[in-house]
Amino acid sequence: MAVTTTSVTPVPRITPFTGISTVERERSGIARAEVVYSATGTWAGAGANARGLIFTWELDPDYGYVLMDSSALFVMSTNYVDMEASAWMEISQELPNATDEKQYYQYEALPSRQQTAETTAIGSTPANNYNTLYPSGTDVGTMAFNLAYKPTGLLYPFPGVSAMTAATVFGEQKTSGSAYSYRYYCRFLQYDITQGYNYALQSPVLIR
Repeated sequence: MAVTTTSVTPVPRITPFTGISTVERERSGIARAEVVYSATGTWAGAGANARGLIFTWELDPDYGYVLMDSSALFVMSTNYVDMEASAWMEISQELPNATDEKQYYQYEALPSRQQTAETTAIGSTPANNYNTLYPSGTDVGTMAFNLAYKPTGLLYPFPGVSAMTAATVFGEQKTSGSAYSYRYYCRFLQYDITQGYNYALQSPVLIR
């Protein structure tokens, strides 16, 4: 089956934490900044093909990161959403020996319980509406994704990495799918690499 792929580069927002001096921060487990990547737009239909939507961006390799949370919402104006109920994020780094080290995180969309008559039921729930949520009183279909599990440690707390790339992939195997609007969000805490050598930054929780 042919797949039509659409790539989107989210817009970054960096908010420095400036309440203490650089020396005090480097002697603590306090993050230096919050880094958010977000995107909104329309995922066009793929004609006769299945389709994939990829959000991809570069992380500054001079810092370490803790992945705090990430979510995505897909909206179909007058019908159900036929997307796959899971997606994934890949974070990869290019090491000095020309090899890549990659980590993967799963997104999930919880199923709804709509009963519109469609074929190939999953249990007693029609397949095409298995994942679509209809806000009360509307015919707008939505699917919301969140990370099923978040990493609990600092990402890349060492020098020598030439590049870090993050990519999140969503898909739909149905052909001739309609357009969806999307809203994507991903948030990291950013740390000085020296903190990764001296502190166990192992929880995605803000620290005073």
